[in-house]
Amino acid sequence: MHYQKTHGQLQITIDKPQTLNEWFDSFSISRKYRHLLFETKSITCNHKPIQEEDTLNPGDLLILHLPKEELDLYPNEVMADVVYEDDFVLVVHKPAGIIIHGEDCSLDTMVACYHAFNQIEAPVRHLHRLDKETSGLVLYSKLPLFQAYFDQQIKDKKIHRSYYAITTGNARLRQAFHFQEPIGKDRHVSGKYRVSQTGKPAKTFARCIAKTKQYLLLDCKLETGRTHQIRVHLSHAKHPILNDPLYGIPSKDFKKMCLWAYKLQFTHPLTKETICVQDFWNPDYALFKDAIEAASNTQ
Repeated sequence: MHYQKTHGQLQITIDKPQTLNEWFDSFSISRKYRHLLFETKSITCNHKPIQEEDTLNPGDLLILHLPKEELDLYPNEVMADVVYEDDFVLVVHKPAGIIIHGEDCSLDTMVACYHAFNQIEAPVRHLHRLDKETSGLVLYSKLPLFQAYFDQQIKDKKIHRSYYAITTGNARLRQAFHFQEPIGKDRHVSGKYRVSQTGKPAKTFARCIAKTKQYLLLDCKLETGRTHQIRVHLSHAKHPILNDPLYGIPSKDFKKMCLWAYKLQFTHPLTKETICVQDFWNPDYALFKDAIEAASNTQ
């Protein structure tokens, strides 16, 4: 599906027969947003008015005049480091020690600074979270029209996130792990989670891709997104993450908690292209640089 986005307008060339209502449904566009488009006469097909039950044919030009949006957060003085950007999303590097939302100095306010500097007239909307001490990639919606699409992609487990964790413990090189223990709140420690048979289902895949005499480098992938999931699963399996203040063990060999969301993969809503984004290099992982480079070349 080809498209062109200009300031305040999105032009889309339809690639298969469908009703406008079916097109809306395919992107999880809300009834409220649809009503706004019709009420403001902001949607046409081949430059003519269109209704939800009307059929779109291949080659038709659907034009949406996008409602004016505004930045809704006061910008931080520090600008976010953007790793990838297109018309619909930003992928941003989150440093360890920064929260996503809720304080004056959060990743959201850093993204607001990026919006303001680049004249992006859109609210700041992160699409998922990382723990405060975890570094790595966070996906943000730039265009409210398609935010629900990405929300649904996350719900349907179609946005894939990969993490590197440096741990201790015993494992063979290339050994694979599949953790399926449910996770629930720790009743005795506020803000902490634990493996619990009464908890929510959780699945984590991990593979040992490098090891030294003291440490393991595990490549981890999430099938579910429970709070602290990787941290809890690895700790429970006797592979605690280094410098994890809740579940791990301290190490002077590394500066930060050794959990890094290094890769993010998603599908572009209109072109259907698979977008794979790798984070900037993390110097805390210098001990395993050769293994990480080798793994990147085979992915």
